[in-house]
Amino acid sequence: MYILIKNFLLLNYLIKKMSKNIQEMDIQGYTILKNAAPMELISSIQSYAQEFLKCEKDTSSIIQAMSELEILDKEKFYSFCIQMGKILPTIQLAGVSSILSLVKKVLKTENVYLTDAAVFYNKIDVTRLQYDWHTEKSYFPNTDEVITLWYPWLHNVNVDNGTMIMADASHKKIHTANEIHVKDGLTQMKIKEADLKEFHFTPCTLELGDVVLFKLNTVHKTGVNKSGIPRTTMITRFTDYEGIISSKN
Repeated sequence: MYILIKNFLLLNYLIKKMSKNIQEMDIQGYTILKNAAPMELISSIQSYAQEFLKCEKDTSSIIQAMSELEILDKEKFYSFCIQMGKILPTIQLAGVSSILSLVKKVLKTENVYLTDAAVFYNKIDVTRLQYDWHTEKSYFPNTDEVITLWYPWLHNVNVDNGTMIMADASHKKIHTANEIHVKDGLTQMKIKEADLKEFHFTPCTLELGDVVLFKLNTVHKTGVNKSGIPRTTMITRFTDYEGIISSKN
């Protein structure tokens, strides 16, 4: 009897928690899930990075190896970032029940597709890899909804080390973006900050194990990394059948 009551209370708690996350997605355009990413998967992701980079399996060594690779061979660095999105623990983490269940609810489908995944890197003097204000809609123009999963895999992220900054409730408006090509870097689809004055900006403060999920039209950007140490995170994007078909066109 005790076990049944305990399981009932746990189920009720999880249902209420998901409802809160869905409500935050609707109102803010994003939500943070605390302790959603299992630490064994985070550790496994670090192990793959160690193997790719041929370094020791500790945060400092991996960060140092990434920094050196970015300086010495930008093409290999890009390949490393893309390959890290394809490894098994990255895919497994995207399928964690608390994450995937929420994605299914927001996308209103049981059949969820992964569009892409990669490592993001933020070092103060590597401006070619820093996103200005934008939405994922600019990169998936023919898709109704894409949910992005974003999380730290080496260290906590905060204002000091340039975490992602969200424009709260910005997904409720249509935004005009200007395409800017950056040499050896990202194609910026920049939204002017002057056009975002009505929105409150919130930095995503996450510890290892925390994740953030956000919508296609939510405006966000890379924060300024003032820590002196490169900041790295992982992203995975989800969509539905119509989204995966339209993204190929």
